[in-house]
Amino acid sequence: MSVKTLLRRMLALSIGLVAAATLGEAMLRTLVGPPRPIGVPYFRDVDGTRFDVDAASAEAVRRGLFQSLPPEQTPRPRFRFAPGSRFFICYDDAPTLHADWLDDRGCVEVRINRFGLRERESITPDNKAAGERRILCLGDSFTFGWGVPEERCWVRMLEDDLRTTHGDVRTVNCGLSGTLTVDECWRGLETRFGVFRPDVVIVSIYLNDLIPSHGLCIIDQPAPSGLLLYDYLRLCAGRDPLDLDPEVDWVARALSVPEQAGLEWGVYVPDKPFAGMWSQGAPQRALVAMRDWARDHNCLLMTVLWPFLQGLGPAAHYPFTRLHDMVTAFCEEQGIAALDLLPSLAREPMASLWVTPFDKHANPHAQQLVLPAIAAFVRAHLPVH
Repeated sequence: MSVKTLLRRMLALSIGLVAAATLGEAMLRTLVGPPRPIGVPYFRDVDGTRFDVDAASAEAVRRGLFQSLPPEQTPRPRFRFAPGSRFFICYDDAPTLHADWLDDRGCVEVRINRFGLRERESITPDNKAAGERRILCLGDSFTFGWGVPEERCWVRMLEDDLRTTHGDVRTVNCGLSGTLTVDECWRGLETRFGVFRPDVVIVSIYLNDLIPSHGLCIIDQPAPSGLLLYDYLRLCAGRDPLDLDPEVDWVARALSVPEQAGLEWGVYVPDKPFAGMWSQGAPQRALVAMRDWARDHNCLLMTVLWPFLQGLGPAAHYPFTRLHDMVTAFCEEQGIAALDLLPSLAREPMASLWVTPFDKHANPHAQQLVLPAIAAFVRAHLPVH
Protein backbone atom coordinates (compact mmCIF):
# COMPACT_ATOMS: atom_id res chain seq x y z
CA MET A 1 0.00 0.00 0.00
CA SER A 2 1.39 3.37 -1.02
CA VAL A 3 1.92 6.20 1.42
CA LYS A 4 -0.67 8.32 -0.39
CA THR A 5 -3.30 5.58 -0.12
CA LEU A 6 -2.55 5.13 3.59
CA LEU A 7 -2.82 8.87 4.20
CA ARG A 8 -6.11 9.04 2.28
CA ARG A 9 -7.53 6.20 4.36
CA MET A 10 -6.36 7.75 7.61
CA LEU A 11 -7.91 11.07 6.57
CA ALA A 12 -11.17 9.38 5.65
CA LEU A 13 -11.19 7.53 8.97
CA SER A 14 -10.53 10.75 10.87
CA ILE A 15 -13.32 12.55 9.02
CA GLY A 16 -15.64 9.63 9.73
CA LEU A 17 -14.80 9.64 13.42
CA VAL A 18 -15.33 13.39 13.67
CA ALA A 19 -18.64 13.10 11.83
CA ALA A 20 -19.77 10.23 14.08
CA ALA A 21 -18.76 12.14 17.20
CA THR A 22 -20.55 15.26 15.94
CA LEU A 23 -23.68 13.25 15.16
CA GLY A 24 -23.51 11.51 18.54
CA GLU A 25 -23.11 14.83 20.33
CA ALA A 26 -26.06 16.31 18.44
CA MET A 27 -28.26 13.30 19.22
CA LEU A 28 -27.33 13.40 22.90
CA ARG A 29 -28.13 17.09 23.12
CA THR A 30 -31.43 16.68 21.26
CA LEU A 31 -32.72 13.40 22.67
CA VAL A 32 -31.04 12.82 26.02
CA GLY A 33 -29.49 15.92 27.53
CA PRO A 34 -26.77 15.99 30.20
CA PRO A 35 -26.26 12.96 32.46
CA ARG A 36 -29.16 12.94 34.91
CA PRO A 37 -29.11 11.31 38.35
CA ILE A 38 -31.84 8.88 39.32
CA GLY A 39 -34.29 9.71 42.10
CA VAL A 40 -34.21 13.49 42.34
CA PRO A 41 -36.37 14.59 45.31
CA TYR A 42 -39.27 17.00 45.24
CA PHE A 43 -42.19 17.80 47.55
CA ARG A 44 -45.96 17.51 47.44
CA ASP A 45 -48.36 19.21 49.78
CA VAL A 46 -51.52 17.52 51.00
CA ASP A 47 -53.53 18.56 47.94
CA GLY A 48 -50.94 16.90 45.67
CA THR A 49 -49.31 20.08 44.33
CA ARG A 50 -45.66 19.56 43.46
CA PHE A 51 -42.88 22.00 44.30
CA ASP A 52 -39.22 21.39 43.65
CA VAL A 53 -36.31 21.32 46.06
CA ASP A 54 -34.56 24.30 44.47
CA ALA A 55 -37.42 26.56 45.50
CA ALA A 56 -38.39 24.57 48.57
CA SER A 57 -37.59 27.07 51.32
CA ALA A 58 -39.50 30.02 49.88
CA GLU A 59 -42.37 27.83 48.70
CA ALA A 60 -42.61 25.97 52.00
CA VAL A 61 -42.79 29.26 53.89
CA ARG A 62 -45.51 30.48 51.54
CA ARG A 63 -47.47 27.26 52.12
CA GLY A 64 -47.03 27.45 55.88
CA LEU A 65 -44.79 24.38 56.11
CA PHE A 66 -41.69 26.25 57.36
CA GLN A 67 -41.28 28.82 60.09
CA SER A 68 -38.28 30.75 61.38
CA LEU A 69 -36.90 29.95 64.80
CA PRO A 70 -36.63 32.83 67.28
CA PRO A 71 -33.04 34.13 67.45
CA GLU A 72 -32.63 33.03 71.07
CA GLN A 73 -33.28 29.40 70.07
CA THR A 74 -30.61 29.04 67.40
CA PRO A 75 -27.00 30.17 66.90
CA ARG A 76 -27.80 31.22 63.32
CA PRO A 77 -30.94 31.92 61.27
CA ARG A 78 -32.72 28.63 60.83
CA PHE A 79 -36.10 27.32 59.69
CA ARG A 80 -37.95 24.39 61.17
CA PHE A 81 -41.02 22.54 59.98
CA ALA A 82 -44.12 24.32 61.17
CA PRO A 83 -46.08 22.66 63.98
CA GLY A 84 -49.04 20.75 62.61
CA SER A 85 -47.75 20.67 59.02
CA ARG A 86 -48.09 17.67 56.73
CA PHE A 87 -46.45 17.04 53.36
CA PHE A 88 -44.73 14.38 51.27
CA ILE A 89 -41.09 13.86 50.30
CA CYS A 90 -41.18 12.37 46.80
CA TYR A 91 -38.75 11.12 44.18
CA ASP A 92 -38.68 11.10 40.42
CA ASP A 93 -38.20 7.74 38.65
CA ALA A 94 -40.35 5.92 41.21
CA PRO A 95 -41.01 2.87 38.95
CA THR A 96 -37.28 2.19 38.56
CA LEU A 97 -36.26 2.77 42.18
CA HIS A 98 -37.84 -0.44 43.56
CA ALA A 99 -38.07 1.24 46.96
CA ASP A 100 -40.70 -0.68 48.91
CA TRP A 101 -40.99 2.06 51.54
CA LEU A 102 -42.26 4.62 49.00
CA ASP A 103 -45.87 4.76 47.80
CA ASP A 104 -46.95 4.40 44.17
CA ARG A 105 -46.02 8.02 43.47
CA GLY A 106 -42.56 7.57 44.97
CA CYS A 107 -43.51 9.49 48.12
CA VAL A 108 -43.23 9.16 51.90
CA GLU A 109 -45.51 11.07 54.23
CA VAL A 110 -44.20 13.50 56.84
CA ARG A 111 -46.37 14.66 59.75
CA ILE A 112 -45.13 17.31 62.16
CA ASN A 113 -46.73 17.46 65.59
CA ARG A 114 -47.71 20.55 67.55
CA PHE A 115 -44.21 20.77 69.04
CA GLY A 116 -42.57 21.00 65.60
CA LEU A 117 -41.27 17.41 65.69
CA ARG A 118 -41.72 14.40 63.44
CA GLU A 119 -43.17 12.57 66.40
CA ARG A 120 -46.45 11.30 67.81
CA GLU A 121 -48.88 13.79 69.31
CA SER A 122 -49.29 11.49 72.31
CA ILE A 123 -45.79 12.28 73.63
CA THR A 124 -45.86 15.64 75.38
CA PRO A 125 -43.65 17.41 77.92
CA ASP A 126 -46.22 17.00 80.70
CA ASN A 127 -47.37 13.39 80.31
CA LYS A 128 -44.28 11.34 81.19
CA ALA A 129 -45.63 8.38 83.13
CA ALA A 130 -44.21 7.02 86.38
CA GLY A 131 -41.60 4.44 85.43
CA GLU A 132 -41.38 5.65 81.83
CA ARG A 133 -37.91 6.40 80.48
CA ARG A 134 -37.50 8.86 77.64
CA ILE A 135 -34.70 8.94 75.13
CA LEU A 136 -34.37 12.28 73.40
CA CYS A 137 -32.82 11.88 69.94
CA LEU A 138 -31.15 15.00 68.56
CA GLY A 139 -29.60 15.41 65.14
CA ASP A 140 -30.07 16.33 61.53
CA SER A 141 -31.87 14.56 58.68
CA PHE A 142 -30.37 11.17 59.60
CA THR A 143 -32.28 11.38 62.89
CA PHE A 144 -35.39 12.85 61.28
CA GLY A 145 -35.50 9.90 58.88
CA TRP A 146 -35.36 11.85 55.62
CA GLY A 147 -36.91 9.88 52.78
CA VAL A 148 -38.13 6.98 54.93
CA PRO A 149 -41.34 6.37 56.93
CA GLU A 150 -40.98 7.36 60.56
CA GLU A 151 -41.60 3.81 61.76
CA ARG A 152 -38.59 2.61 59.73
CA CYS A 153 -36.21 5.23 61.10
CA TRP A 154 -33.68 4.10 63.73
CA VAL A 155 -35.29 6.36 66.35
CA ARG A 156 -38.66 4.58 66.34
CA MET A 157 -37.10 1.15 65.81
CA LEU A 158 -34.86 1.76 68.83
CA GLU A 159 -37.94 2.29 70.99
CA ASP A 160 -39.52 -0.93 69.73
CA ASP A 161 -36.31 -2.85 70.38
CA LEU A 162 -35.70 -1.51 73.90
CA ARG A 163 -39.28 -2.12 74.99
CA THR A 164 -38.72 -5.86 74.59
CA THR A 165 -36.29 -5.81 77.53
CA HIS A 166 -36.66 -2.46 79.30
CA GLY A 167 -40.39 -1.96 79.59
CA ASP A 168 -41.85 1.50 79.18
CA VAL A 169 -39.33 3.30 76.97
CA ARG A 170 -40.22 6.17 74.65
CA THR A 171 -37.97 7.78 72.06
CA VAL A 172 -38.60 11.39 71.07
CA ASN A 173 -37.44 12.33 67.57
CA CYS A 174 -36.09 15.89 67.62
CA GLY A 175 -34.17 15.53 64.36
CA LEU A 176 -34.10 18.38 61.86
CA SER A 177 -36.24 20.64 64.02
CA GLY A 178 -34.04 23.64 63.33
CA THR A 179 -30.94 21.53 64.06
CA LEU A 180 -28.44 20.78 61.33
CA THR A 181 -25.14 21.19 63.17
CA VAL A 182 -24.05 20.09 66.64
CA ASP A 183 -24.18 23.57 68.18
CA GLU A 184 -27.76 23.89 66.93
CA CYS A 185 -28.59 20.62 68.69
CA TRP A 186 -27.23 22.10 71.91
CA ARG A 187 -29.30 25.26 71.61
CA GLY A 188 -32.37 23.18 70.79
CA LEU A 189 -31.84 20.98 73.85
CA GLU A 190 -31.46 24.04 76.04
CA THR A 191 -34.43 26.02 74.71
CA ARG A 192 -36.97 23.55 73.27
CA PHE A 193 -36.33 19.84 73.69
CA GLY A 194 -35.28 19.57 77.33
CA VAL A 195 -38.88 20.09 78.45
CA PHE A 196 -39.60 16.47 77.48
CA ARG A 197 -37.64 15.44 80.62
CA PRO A 198 -35.32 12.86 79.07
CA ASP A 199 -33.44 10.12 80.91
CA VAL A 200 -31.05 9.78 77.98
CA VAL A 201 -30.07 12.28 75.28
CA ILE A 202 -28.61 10.79 72.09
CA VAL A 203 -26.86 13.23 69.75
CA SER A 204 -26.63 11.67 66.29
CA ILE A 205 -23.86 13.21 64.18
CA TYR A 206 -23.32 12.77 60.45
CA LEU A 207 -19.84 13.71 59.25
CA ASN A 208 -21.05 16.64 57.18
CA ASP A 209 -22.04 18.22 60.52
CA LEU A 210 -18.30 18.40 61.25
CA ILE A 211 -16.41 19.09 58.02
CA PRO A 212 -17.22 20.86 54.74
CA SER A 213 -18.71 18.64 52.06
CA HIS A 214 -20.78 18.62 48.89
CA GLY A 215 -24.10 17.97 50.57
CA LEU A 216 -24.00 14.45 52.00
CA CYS A 217 -20.67 13.47 50.43
CA ILE A 218 -17.21 14.67 49.55
CA ILE A 219 -16.78 14.53 45.79
CA ASP A 220 -13.61 14.38 43.72
CA GLN A 221 -14.92 15.11 40.26
CA PRO A 222 -13.82 17.29 37.35
CA ALA A 223 -16.25 19.88 36.12
CA PRO A 224 -18.42 19.10 33.08
CA SER A 225 -16.36 19.45 29.92
CA GLY A 226 -19.08 21.01 27.83
CA LEU A 227 -19.12 17.98 25.49
CA LEU A 228 -21.88 15.55 26.43
CA LEU A 229 -20.34 12.63 24.52
CA TYR A 230 -17.10 12.97 26.45
CA ASP A 231 -18.93 13.42 29.76
CA TYR A 232 -20.99 10.27 29.16
CA LEU A 233 -17.89 8.26 28.21
CA ARG A 234 -16.08 9.54 31.29
CA LEU A 235 -19.09 8.64 33.42
CA CYS A 236 -19.16 5.09 32.07
CA ALA A 237 -15.43 4.40 32.06
CA GLY A 238 -14.04 6.64 34.76
CA ARG A 239 -13.62 6.23 38.50
CA ASP A 240 -16.70 6.91 40.63
CA PRO A 241 -16.21 10.44 42.01
CA LEU A 242 -17.26 9.15 45.44
CA ASP A 243 -14.30 6.73 45.46
CA LEU A 244 -11.74 9.20 46.72
CA ASP A 245 -8.05 8.98 45.97
CA PRO A 246 -6.54 6.87 48.80
CA GLU A 247 -3.26 8.78 48.51
CA VAL A 248 -4.93 12.01 49.68
CA ASP A 249 -5.46 12.80 53.37
CA TRP A 250 -9.08 13.87 52.98
CA VAL A 251 -9.56 14.53 56.69
CA ALA A 252 -6.63 16.95 56.82
CA ARG A 253 -7.80 18.60 53.62
CA ALA A 254 -11.35 19.07 54.92
CA LEU A 255 -10.23 20.37 58.29
CA SER A 256 -7.98 22.99 56.70
CA VAL A 257 -10.35 24.59 54.17
CA PRO A 258 -10.30 28.37 54.88
CA GLU A 259 -13.62 30.14 55.14
CA GLN A 260 -13.34 32.25 52.00
CA ALA A 261 -12.08 29.38 49.85
CA GLY A 262 -14.84 27.12 51.16
CA LEU A 263 -17.47 29.72 50.33
CA GLU A 264 -16.10 30.02 46.80
CA TRP A 265 -16.07 26.22 46.39
CA GLY A 266 -19.59 25.88 47.76
CA VAL A 267 -18.62 23.58 50.65
CA TYR A 268 -19.48 26.14 53.32
CA VAL A 269 -23.13 27.05 53.00
CA PRO A 270 -25.72 28.56 55.37
CA ASP A 271 -26.83 25.05 56.39
CA LYS A 272 -23.23 23.98 57.19
CA PRO A 273 -21.27 27.17 57.92
CA PHE A 274 -17.59 27.55 58.65
CA ALA A 275 -18.40 28.67 62.21
CA GLY A 276 -20.09 25.34 62.97
CA MET A 277 -17.25 23.05 61.84
CA TRP A 278 -14.98 20.81 63.92
CA SER A 279 -11.98 22.93 62.91
CA GLN A 280 -13.59 25.89 64.69
CA GLY A 281 -14.34 23.98 67.91
CA ALA A 282 -18.11 24.54 67.78
CA PRO A 283 -19.14 20.84 67.92
CA GLN A 284 -16.69 20.19 70.77
CA ARG A 285 -18.04 23.09 72.84
CA ALA A 286 -21.61 22.01 72.15
CA LEU A 287 -20.97 18.41 73.21
CA VAL A 288 -19.41 19.55 76.49
CA ALA A 289 -22.32 21.92 77.14
CA MET A 290 -24.84 19.12 76.48
CA ARG A 291 -22.89 16.81 78.78
CA ASP A 292 -23.10 19.40 81.55
CA TRP A 293 -26.80 20.01 80.89
CA ALA A 294 -27.45 16.26 81.10
CA ARG A 295 -25.60 16.02 84.43
CA ASP A 296 -27.55 18.97 85.81
CA HIS A 297 -30.82 17.31 84.76
CA ASN A 298 -29.97 13.84 86.05
CA CYS A 299 -29.75 12.20 82.64
CA LEU A 300 -27.06 10.78 80.37
CA LEU A 301 -25.61 12.19 77.16
CA MET A 302 -24.63 9.71 74.44
CA THR A 303 -23.26 10.32 70.95
CA VAL A 304 -23.77 8.26 67.79
CA LEU A 305 -21.46 8.96 64.85
CA TRP A 306 -22.53 8.10 61.30
CA PRO A 307 -19.96 7.59 58.52
CA PHE A 308 -20.25 9.27 55.17
CA LEU A 309 -22.21 6.85 52.99
CA GLN A 310 -19.39 6.71 50.46
CA GLY A 311 -16.22 4.69 50.17
CA LEU A 312 -18.05 1.74 51.75
CA GLY A 313 -18.08 -1.85 50.56
CA PRO A 314 -15.93 -5.01 50.61
CA ALA A 315 -13.19 -3.67 48.33
CA ALA A 316 -13.64 0.06 48.89
CA HIS A 317 -11.37 2.60 50.59
CA TYR A 318 -13.02 4.67 53.32
CA PRO A 319 -10.85 7.78 53.86
CA PHE A 320 -12.43 9.33 56.96
CA THR A 321 -11.55 6.85 59.71
CA ARG A 322 -9.17 9.32 61.36
CA LEU A 323 -12.02 11.78 61.85
CA HIS A 324 -14.07 9.05 63.55
CA ASP A 325 -11.11 8.41 65.86
CA MET A 326 -10.78 12.12 66.64
CA VAL A 327 -14.45 12.45 67.58
CA THR A 328 -14.64 9.30 69.69
CA ALA A 329 -11.36 10.16 71.45
CA PHE A 330 -12.69 13.63 72.29
CA CYS A 331 -15.90 12.14 73.68
CA GLU A 332 -13.95 9.65 75.78
CA GLU A 333 -11.80 12.45 77.20
CA GLN A 334 -14.92 14.41 78.12
CA GLY A 335 -16.78 11.51 79.69
CA ILE A 336 -19.34 11.26 76.88
CA ALA A 337 -20.43 7.77 75.81
CA ALA A 338 -19.81 7.46 72.06
CA LEU A 339 -20.71 4.88 69.42
CA ASP A 340 -19.09 4.76 65.97
CA LEU A 341 -21.44 3.27 63.37
CA LEU A 342 -18.72 2.75 60.77
CA PRO A 343 -18.23 -0.95 61.67
CA SER A 344 -21.96 -1.56 61.13
CA LEU A 345 -21.85 -0.20 57.57
CA ALA A 346 -18.25 -0.54 56.38
CA ARG A 347 -18.73 -3.68 54.26
CA GLU A 348 -22.04 -2.66 52.70
CA PRO A 349 -21.91 -1.41 49.09
CA MET A 350 -22.57 2.28 49.43
CA ALA A 351 -25.38 2.41 46.83
CA SER A 352 -27.34 -0.18 48.81
CA LEU A 353 -27.59 2.31 51.71
CA TRP A 354 -29.02 5.32 49.86
CA VAL A 355 -32.63 6.44 49.61
CA THR A 356 -31.94 7.02 45.90
CA PRO A 357 -28.78 7.44 43.79
CA PHE A 358 -29.34 11.20 43.99
CA ASP A 359 -30.48 11.39 47.62
CA LYS A 360 -27.79 9.73 49.71
CA HIS A 361 -29.64 9.72 53.01
CA ALA A 362 -29.78 6.43 54.89
CA ASN A 363 -32.54 4.20 53.54
CA PRO A 364 -34.45 1.62 55.66
CA HIS A 365 -31.78 -1.00 54.93
CA ALA A 366 -29.10 1.26 56.42
CA GLN A 367 -31.37 2.17 59.34
CA GLN A 368 -31.90 -1.52 60.10
CA LEU A 369 -28.18 -2.28 59.86
CA VAL A 370 -27.24 0.26 62.53
CA LEU A 371 -30.11 -0.59 64.88
CA PRO A 372 -28.48 -3.54 66.71
CA ALA A 373 -25.38 -1.50 67.51
CA ILE A 374 -27.39 1.49 68.76
CA ALA A 375 -29.72 -0.72 70.81
CA ALA A 376 -26.79 -2.57 72.42
CA PHE A 377 -25.07 0.76 73.11
CA VAL A 378 -28.12 2.16 74.90
CA ARG A 379 -28.78 -1.08 76.79
CA ALA A 380 -25.24 -0.97 78.17
CA HIS A 381 -26.01 2.40 79.77
CA LEU A 382 -29.71 2.03 80.63
CA PRO A 383 -30.35 -0.31 83.58
CA VAL A 384 -33.38 -2.57 83.60
CA HIS A 385 -35.98 -1.44 86.16
